Amino acid sequence: MIRTIGTADPAVLEQNLKRLKLRHVRDTLNTINEVALQEEPSYLDFLAYLVQEEIAGREATQRQRRMKAARLPAWRTRDEFDFSFQTSVSQQTVRDLAALEFIRKRENLILLGPPGVGKSHLAIALGIEAVNAGYHTLFTTMDELATKMYASLADGSLAQYMRGILRNELIILDEVGYLTLDKTASDHLFQLISRAYENVALIITSNLDFSEWGTLFASPSTAAALLDRLLHHAHVITLRGDSYRVRNRMVTPKLTLAKEG
Repeated sequence: MIRTIGTADPAVLEQNLKRLKLRHVRDTLNTINEVALQEEPSYLDFLAYLVQEEIAGREATQRQRRMKAARLPAWRTRDEFDFSFQTSVSQQTVRDLAALEFIRKRENLILLGPPGVGKSHLAIALGIEAVNAGYHTLFTTMDELATKMYASLADGSLAQYMRGILRNELIILDEVGYLTLDKTASDHLFQLISRAYENVALIITSNLDFSEWGTLFASPSTAAALLDRLLHHAHVITLRGDSYRVRNRMVTPKLTLAKEG
């Protein structure tokens, strides 16, 4: 039996929206009401509009939570990348990667090159694309990862820490190559990569060629086994050229010379 509609009590309406957890409708109720008064939609169209607004609001909230959880160190986008300066990677290649098929296939992307050529910029930009597409993402540097592994090993929470990392669909591991790992860190990094293999997509940036990775780990065999898993399903891009940061520092300011009197 359908009850008669009657006149809405604003206080009761707000309370009922709260009970139903329709927070976004509740927060924008006055604006929605003004739109309805101006456009005079049908009851069904108005209901559809309410549902659409709630869904859009929830998606925005979830995106903000994923972005915060990703712990991206800066805001870097594809549009900000200077392809005219960094010519060793094409815009089409980056557009293809931004389609995020490699995440769906649980493949890896490895960005190699000297400092300052845009590796981290591309990694962060693709991380932002992944978050916006609904993927749970985590950014960490190699130094930060090793530090947290040691801390969690010390308090007995390493297994929990590893599970938390591996719940992500994309892991960005930045600056591989600046830190030499001892046997403990080497073994646990290998464990992480092994568990991520074919289950989680990885983006890794490194200043070293693969032939030099043996110097990073406690034994060359660990490096070889790790690379075997990383490269099995991987896109490898080598960036070359000068550093963006060096270029910016070398811009010479114009000097105004005073004329002699």
